[in-house]
Parts: sequence; C-alpha cells; structure tokens
Amino acid sequence: SPGDQALKQPWGLTHPFPAGRRCTMLCCGGAGVFNYMNLSCCTADGGENLTEVLPVHRKRPAMADFAAALKAGAGPVEGPGYEDNRAILDLLDISFPELRAYRLGRIQTSPGVEEIEGSPTEYYRTVGAMIALIATYLYAQGDDSGLNVVSAGARGPMSVDKIPGKFLNLGTQPEAYRTFCHGFAKCMQSEEDWWAMMVFLAVHDIGKSDEFRNRVNSTLPKARRTDDHDRILAIALQDPQLLEELLPSVKGLGVERQQKIADGFATQFQLPQLGQGETAVDSLRSLLQLDRQRILDGTLQVYLYHSIFDVAGAAANENFIFPVALQPVYIGFTSAMAGLLERLQSPRKTDESSLYFDFLRTNFEKAYPEFARDPFANLCESRVFRSEVGLVLLRVLALTRNTYKNPACALSCLLTSYPTLVNEMAGKVAGPQIMLYYAPDMLRMGLGTDLEDASGNNIRQALGAMEDVYRATREVLPTTGDARFELNVQPIVSRIKAAGKGWRGGAQLREICTGATISHNEFLTEGIIILQGES
Repeated sequence: SPGDQALKQPWGLTHPFPAGRRCTMLCCGGAGVFNYMNLSCCTADGGENLTEVLPVHRKRPAMADFAAALKAGAGPVEGPGYEDNRAILDLLDISFPELRAYRLGRIQTSPGVEEIEGSPTEYYRTVGAMIALIATYLYAQGDDSGLNVVSAGARGPMSVDKIPGKFLNLGTQPEAYRTFCHGFAKCMQSEEDWWAMMVFLAVHDIGKSDEFRNRVNSTLPKARRTDDHDRILAIALQDPQLLEELLPSVKGLGVERQQKIADGFATQFQLPQLGQGETAVDSLRSLLQLDRQRILDGTLQVYLYHSIFDVAGAAANENFIFPVALQPVYIGFTSAMAGLLERLQSPRKTDESSLYFDFLRTNFEKAYPEFARDPFANLCESRVFRSEVGLVLLRVLALTRNTYKNPACALSCLLTSYPTLVNEMAGKVAGPQIMLYYAPDMLRMGLGTDLEDASGNNIRQALGAMEDVYRATREVLPTTGDARFELNVQPIVSRIKAAGKGWRGGAQLREICTGATISHNEFLTEGIIILQGES
C-alpha cells in the first residue's frame, strides 16, 4: 500500500506503511500453520533486499466483533453461502490459524472414511460450530438475531415450516433456546472464557487432519501412535513444543485455561454417544478418573457443552454455512449433561458400568414404566444382572431411542442367547472394547417398521446381526491393550436406506451382516465394515 496509508480491518489489524515503500506480509508459524497473530511488514529497497522488518500489531477480536461480522453477512435467509458471509469467515480464519488444517491435505471425517484431498467439508462443520457459539452469545445478550442464525432459512426437512423441523427446530421454541443460551452464558464468566471456548471449538476436531496426526505421531514411540483424533489432540495439548507449533491459539491462552482444555480432551468422552447407548463402557472410566476439581469447577461441563455446538454445525457447508439448533440436541443433551454431572458430583463411589446403567435407566423407565417395575426392577437386585444383561438391555433399547415396543422379548433373547454380544456390550472382554459408530441408525433402521414385534423374531434377528459384527471385529483385534476400537457401520445404514420400503427388518439385517469383513488402520484403533459384494 503506497504512501502513508494504513491497512485497516474491522478487527483492528493496522500498520502505517512508509511512503514509497513496497510491503509484503510474511507469516510466522510451524509445520505450515499460518499464525496470523504474528505478522510482519517487510519493506524493500526497490529490489529483493529487505531493508527493515516492522511489526504489525493486531488487537484480538472480542465476541462483539465476531457477532458484528456475523451480522454483516447476508444471513441464513438472504444469502446462506460463504460468498455472502465472507466477513465472519475471514475474521475466523485470521483469528484462528488452526482452521487452515481443515482445508488442506486429507481429512478423516469418521472412522475409516476420509474426504478427498483439499475438501472443505470439515472446515465448514467446524466454523458452523463456532457460529453456533456466536449465536448463543448474541441471544444471551438479548439480540434476537442469534435465534435467526440457528433456525431460519431453507434447511430442508429441518426448516421451521417443514416436518419434522416444525417440531424440532428451536425457531418455533424461542423460550427453550433462550433458556439454553442463558444457561450456557452462566459458564462464561468473562470475555476470556468466551474466547477460550472459541479456541476450543476451533481445534476440537483438528486431529482428523492427516497432516496433524502424522506430525504428532512422529514424536511418539510406535506403541503410543494412534489415528484416534481425540487421543492425538490430547497428546498434542500436553506437549509444549507441539502446542506452540500446531496449536498457537491454545498456546495464547493462560496456562490454567490450556490445562482445562487438555484435561477435557484427555477424557476422550463424547456426550451424544452416551445417551443413545452407542459408546463403549470403558469410555466412562476416564470421567471417573478425572480430577474431582475439574468436575466441580465447571471444566467438564464446558467440555461437554462442546458436543452441542459440534452437532449443531455438522450440516454446515459452503452453500449454507449456518448451524441448526434442534430440540433433541440443545435441550436433550443439556438435560443429559445435567444428569451425568449430578451423578459424577455425588460422593457415592461407582464404576463405569454402574454409571452407564444409572444414566440410561432414567429414560428407560419413562419409556417402559410397567416393564421397568416388573420384572426389570426385581432382576436389578442382582449386581451381576445390572452390570451385564441389564446394562446391555438398556443400551440396546437406547440404540432404538427407546422406540422398540417389546422389551420383554429383547430381555429374553439376551438372557438365553448371544453371549458374545452381551460380553462385548457389557465391556467384559479382553483387549480393546469396541464401539459401533452409527450403531443407533443401524439397529433402529435395521428393525424396519415392525417395532411392535409381537413374535420377537425381529429383535432376535437384529441382535444376531449385531453379534456377528462384534465377532468379526474381535477377530482382527489383539487380546491385550486398552485402546478403544471404533468400527464404522455406515455401509450397513446405506444398504438399509437403499432398500427403502422393501427392507425386511431384522432378518435382512442378519443376512447382510453375515460374512462381513473389517478394514482397519495400522494402529488397530478404528475401521469400517465391508459387506459382501462391496470393496
């Protein structure tokens, strides 16, 4: 910029350029990470020789700046794509250099699945989560545009004027959204807390980047290397060199906030997977091992909140960058989180099986009140039943969102058959525990339309299919070690969807799972199911 002009942006990046000088921006950072927090203005003598390096001072954006940039865009109704909302995207990019990692190289979006190189899918999901947080800030400040951000516009079946959107989209339930926003805002005691949460969301899925994982794994002995994106991030957060090189936004936080983020990710716990019975039993062990102070001081609560914003942003893309606030996520997850925290704060000692059982039992009793009183309550007098068949029954029913109507038959099947399934889902196995990624869709959709299941054959066949999947997975795993294995069963879900109305329920689910094989990564931490006839 010639003359005594200044480069000015709404977020405060300024520097007066000397007259007659040519200016080039150089970046400082490690491993290809563009650290926008450290820019320099380099002036030249007319050739290629640098004559001086002048600092460019940039004020960190406040939440009000992010909110203003978001409102400066066209919004979810008039222009929901990235071109019409560049102000917020540019501000996020310049404030959080880690976002670059989501757009370069290969990104692992789920176990066994990678996007094509350079795909922006995970980038928009991440900024969608961050926009969900900004919307929460707006509404908590009394600005009604916050609700518009997460509810308005053409969102397909989740639009406020469509089904099921008219029942699930919080645009039709502004008071519920207000309650959520004010509840979350109570956890944010200062501007620094809001900034730390923005940083948290910016990095929460960075472990999905091949480049990031490869860099972190290069510092580890072979036995500790992993493809698990949460575990690899937890490792990086504890390493000062990696923190400075790969996570400059986290490095810029105070030591205490850095440690809180690290402690949260060290649990590798995902709230959505608990309520629907999807997560493995051992995932709760890390919560029980967490320093009790982190449970009492709000660290764990803030960590759990991130799942809500993460899910809200999951559908965001370059044509519609905005998140969506749905009742089961914002209200359902918040309620589940409160219940979990209450149990963890209790002075009564417990173990992971009991914690899982007690958590799922609440919704089970609401869905099956008579069955819960008799015979289930009587059977629960046995500790062995609660930790084995009882827990597995609750998990199976939760996988169907407690919509399956014949719990007595499901219980009978688990008591008399499928011991492998019971041992796997109860966590009574040697070696890594297995989590079936997308298991709720697999079982709920796999059962088809016959949820009454008077004969019990539908659930019997479906449970057999699940046992077959667990058995095939166990064959590729070691008999020692505690690294959880996540198996992606989306190919099964895709086969069910392709069958449409012709799907024959549990019997067909059993058929397609028979003879399935497992494709896995070199670290034996995750994989994907390969059905017969597919490669």
